[in-house]
Amino acid sequence: MKKFSVVVLLSTLLGGFAMSPALADQTAFGGARLDVLTEKLDLSERQQTQIKALLANYAQEAVTIRAGLVAAQASIRRVNLARLGDANVKRLSREAGRLSAAHTTALLITQRGFYAVLDNKQKQAYNKIRSDALQAATAKIQ
Repeated sequence: MKKFSVVVLLSTLLGGFAMSPALADQTAFGGARLDVLTEKLDLSERQQTQIKALLANYAQEAVTIRAGLVAAQASIRRVNLARLGDANVKRLSREAGRLSAAHTTALLITQRGFYAVLDNKQKQAYNKIRSDALQAATAKIQ
């Protein structure tokens, strides 16, 4: 996963893997690892420490969200189709939507926190990295 597409990030996270801090690193920043961003953006030690704390928090939230998704998926697989009514469909859909929203919130808050740690020059460089990645992802889809 090398692109900055939120859709791809959500699809991957919701696809069912366990979240580790190292994987949170790649997921939160669209596949750009912290070590790569450290080099490209010339991040200070202080910035790296702040970003690692953001990633650890994101990883913890993602584990909780994933546990909810596993439970929701199990409920969906166990549903008695002969008795599946509209109320059950709505309830299961709401739960899946709530978990998706929780992940989106955690991801965007992490990204916002990362961006806030950067100085103006680093923000410009990061915006260019994101723009290039988005263009590459768009070209790949077409």
